[in-house]
Amino acid sequence: MKKILLVFYLFCISLISSAQSPWREGEMQVKVFAEQPEQQQLIKQLNINADFAGDFLRCYLTPQEYESLLASGIRCEVEIPDLNHWSASFGPLGVPTGYYTVAQLNEIADSLATHFPDICTLHTIGIASNFDVIYALKISDNSSVDENEPEILFDGGIHGDEIGASENMIRFARDLCLGYENDPYITDLVNNREIWIIYCLNPYGRSAMTRYNLAGVDINRDCGYMWNGEGNSTSAFSQPETKALRGMLTDNQFVIHCSYHSGIEFISFPWSYRASQTPDHAQHQYLASLYASTSGYANIPYQQGYSGMYPINGSTKDFGYGAVGAISWSVEISVSKQPPASQIVPIYLKNKPAMLAMCEYAGYGISGMVTDETTGEPVSANIFVNDFYPISTDPEVGDFHKFLVPGNYELKVIANGYEPHTLTNVVVSSQSSTFITIELQPATGQYARALVSSYIPNNNPNDEGFTPAALGPPDGVQYSIGRFGWAVFDMGTPVINGEGPDVIVHENDATPEGYTLFAGVTIDGPWRPMGTGIGTSSFDLSVTFLSEARFFKITDDGDGQSQANNAGFDLDAIEGIVRIPPVDSTGYISGFIYEYHNPTQVVEGATVYSGEYSTISDSDGFFLIRADTGNVQICAEHWSRWLYDCDSVYVNPGDTLNHNMFLYYVENVRKTDYPAISIYPNPVKGLAKISIQGKAVIEKIIALDNSGAVHNVPFYPDGSGSAIADFSGHSAGFYILEISLKDGEIMHVKIVIQ
Repeated sequence: MKKILLVFYLFCISLISSAQSPWREGEMQVKVFAEQPEQQQLIKQLNINADFAGDFLRCYLTPQEYESLLASGIRCEVEIPDLNHWSASFGPLGVPTGYYTVAQLNEIADSLATHFPDICTLHTIGIASNFDVIYALKISDNSSVDENEPEILFDGGIHGDEIGASENMIRFARDLCLGYENDPYITDLVNNREIWIIYCLNPYGRSAMTRYNLAGVDINRDCGYMWNGEGNSTSAFSQPETKALRGMLTDNQFVIHCSYHSGIEFISFPWSYRASQTPDHAQHQYLASLYASTSGYANIPYQQGYSGMYPINGSTKDFGYGAVGAISWSVEISVSKQPPASQIVPIYLKNKPAMLAMCEYAGYGISGMVTDETTGEPVSANIFVNDFYPISTDPEVGDFHKFLVPGNYELKVIANGYEPHTLTNVVVSSQSSTFITIELQPATGQYARALVSSYIPNNNPNDEGFTPAALGPPDGVQYSIGRFGWAVFDMGTPVINGEGPDVIVHENDATPEGYTLFAGVTIDGPWRPMGTGIGTSSFDLSVTFLSEARFFKITDDGDGQSQANNAGFDLDAIEGIVRIPPVDSTGYISGFIYEYHNPTQVVEGATVYSGEYSTISDSDGFFLIRADTGNVQICAEHWSRWLYDCDSVYVNPGDTLNHNMFLYYVENVRKTDYPAISIYPNPVKGLAKISIQGKAVIEKIIALDNSGAVHNVPFYPDGSGSAIADFSGHSAGFYILEISLKDGEIMHVKIVIQ
């Protein structure tokens, strides 16, 4: 116990130390004049953090890295000799005079949501590495409703020392709100678009004047599309900030995604990780040209990031385009990372007309609805236009939107549980939208719907790296995952563990190659091995002890060459075996209801329900309920006693399944008027913030697992009713937290640890 507390104490000290020294020890900002490609390649091989700044690279170097570059003959000029000392010079506000602090940005955002509630809503999208909340503003008529409208995302502040980006974001949000019903152009855009603004993605970096987050990671190298371990990133989406951005990009269907930086004036679009152009190069080039021409910049250049700036892996723009199909890029808005305060508004006014133009043009190209031919309900589908990277429909509304330059196109619509549908000769005209209604015929079949992340060690420019080839049913088109590479895919809905094989991995190559398949319940794992395969192979979920899995990771076995066409396993499709439920849909579930922490205590009067059926447990805790057959969910609750739980079970036709239920305390406070408790995030993986209203002091936290074992939870109180608790030493599963307060109160709350 003492060892655990010591480790956690040292962890907390490290957090404080990191806050005082937000840059690495001795880190300096250096102009690096790498004129030759081999010199740039050396910088990349040394994993040095660098930004393109016109005729030089701006690098962030420790003394050892600096000496290595000098020894290689590369010319360097030190701009800031001690970045930690420089950051400290900005004092407790963390930013120069005239710039907003994180707290002030949040206050403005909250004020906009308060004063313009019909068109502006404030959303919590994640918790940053320093436990600050990451917010996003949504601005649209009927802002609280998801409508059939094109969506646009603007984000700023991913690098905390590039302070003009957040200023741009919050001013744009303010002008949209103030201009509504006063400016006809803005009013039309707000009425017909859904505009999202993340005004400060890295609140720690802004407060500490550093490009990194609290963990010392450059979060513009942490995204999962062709991740390669740059910028101190330990794994794809290792940081809470990139997880928050990933959630925004995957949960919405953005036509355009603009991320704002500074250090040069430049518009950089995919690819950043490779020299070849994207299939959507014409769309990126057209909109970048439009941004440049409508902005107030005299001659802002625009180009593919790899060749126009500097090669990087794990960028937000490559993920935004490669994984979700958005026209995704970064806009560098000023030569200086910290322009004088007098330049804040002029720089914003240069960008405002171009930002409005992006909102307008997001509605041009193609749009439409995808529905079930029989029911008319929306369908979650992928839309493939020509050989471009696919976009997806909104699963709730069924709408889709994609910007296209004028021309004739072919559309292919693929959805799990439906027949593929193809349309030809779809004509797109300039500054207009071609609307298409697509009705899909139901069928069987479940296949990978989206790429989550990918890794090809050191990249492989000799292969096209066409990740969409692995989506949908087998079609003879492959994605080669690279020698020792891996890729993670989302099936859209879980694959259910049934009798026999549950997953088929399809290879279309004449030479079978080896790989390992893993299954996971969440997008970040943990990954449970399903076994190895050679060529097209079947796998059984039973070996993982999971009842279902939605996410699958495939890793190459390392045979063959790395820098060659079709290197690594050639993946055509991942198929989930769909089991059609029996025609007879009548069954029953019976059992007893018990308290989880007192398994001998039955629960009388609990409401038990499954689907449309419900019943009440009797004085012995017994229940009998009718249920649908196949995989169903059964829940029981007794809210006056704060008891609740749900289980997934399988009911055979005509049979009665015997299934007892053990109800957890959802929340139990001995004094009913005691302030509420909240935990974020929940489910948790690692650290979580526990908050109690009323500034109650936490004295002890223990976690009780399914076996009844007691685990002490290390925590660090902040003295204001909150604490940071460390769950990294706990196995995944359901737990009841028992939180003891200084005044003698004991609180209970249910938590899921991943």
